[in-house]
Amino acid sequence: MPLPKLLTRWWLRWPVALLIALAAIATAPRWWAGRDGVRWFAGESELVAAMARQVAATTDRGVSDKDFTNDSPLFKGEWGFGTYQMTALGLLQVAQEHPELRAELLPAAEHAIDRMLSAEVRAFDTKIWRGEDALESLDGPNGHGAYLGYMNLVLAVHRRVVPNSRFAELNDRITAALARRLRESPVGLVETYPGEAYPCDNAGTLASLILHQRTTGADHAAVIATTLAHYRETWRDPETRLLHQSIEPRHGTPGPGRASGTALAAFLLSYGERDISRDLHEAVMRRCGDSLFGFGYVDEYPDNQPGPGDVDSGPLIFGISPSGCAFSLGASRMFGNRDAFVGLYRTAHLMGTPVDRGGRRIYATGGPLGNALLFAMLTANPELP
Repeated sequence: MPLPKLLTRWWLRWPVALLIALAAIATAPRWWAGRDGVRWFAGESELVAAMARQVAATTDRGVSDKDFTNDSPLFKGEWGFGTYQMTALGLLQVAQEHPELRAELLPAAEHAIDRMLSAEVRAFDTKIWRGEDALESLDGPNGHGAYLGYMNLVLAVHRRVVPNSRFAELNDRITAALARRLRESPVGLVETYPGEAYPCDNAGTLASLILHQRTTGADHAAVIATTLAHYRETWRDPETRLLHQSIEPRHGTPGPGRASGTALAAFLLSYGERDISRDLHEAVMRRCGDSLFGFGYVDEYPDNQPGPGDVDSGPLIFGISPSGCAFSLGASRMFGNRDAFVGLYRTAHLMGTPVDRGGRRIYATGGPLGNALLFAMLTANPELP
């Protein structure tokens, strides 16, 4: 078939070719990367099971410092603990949303919890608290928020999924310790590490108290109400409504509002309190979220402001926050925001390099922590635990 006369003119050929190339770039990768995003949002059982089996296998194998590239022993310990934590949360979410997978996945979730409770895995926290073990000092004053808050959230979620949880007594003890420490804190925060306090970490602590009260009928109403009030106003930047990344634990001096901490808090708090969690998520997407050719992303700092990356945000590429993107992915599914979820998933798919092999799926570039974290976000349950 001869070309239309218009396209035989040499001066039009290159512009038309360029437009065709740009159209292909704008549509083909978007379609390719977005196909699984729709399936993940719908909770397609086959896809969920494939990744669940992969993270369960990683837990069965175990992780160690050799699995992580950071030079800091503290952060290597955090990342090992976080791998088991996100694996447990993800598997418990799937066991609740997909009853057909419950019998297969619950033992793996409980194995991940057992690993979290081991002295070896909690050693990172023990060391920075000068040898004081978090579980052996529950009657003491020190916060241990990096360990106890996240640990207790997993225990509380397990107790909602498995009413006769073998971890119930420990959940009671940790909850009592955290509630007391929140009440006694001059700024209403449990310290993560000595001299360090972060509202995003305390979101897990607060959600665990809410779940414990809902499950057992124990009365934590006063401390819950006080802490929720802080998340509504005190710990929010008045202009952007982002959560302050840190709070000085003696005087309450706030750090800047950032996406990584706000998005993490939105995800964690959603287990217990949906309204404030949704408001935090919407603040992130409003002031830090955007997309290019349908690939969603979240900047670490609001309104394209420059700023450094760190271990909380991950390495920033053109200001984009890996942590902000990941936790916003989870919150988007929690709150039924399909467009935001699929857009963010496209980016995760492109950067994560999914590999399907032997009935399992792994996102190869993230390592064990990235894979477990992404699994927990992709399976974030729209229904309350």
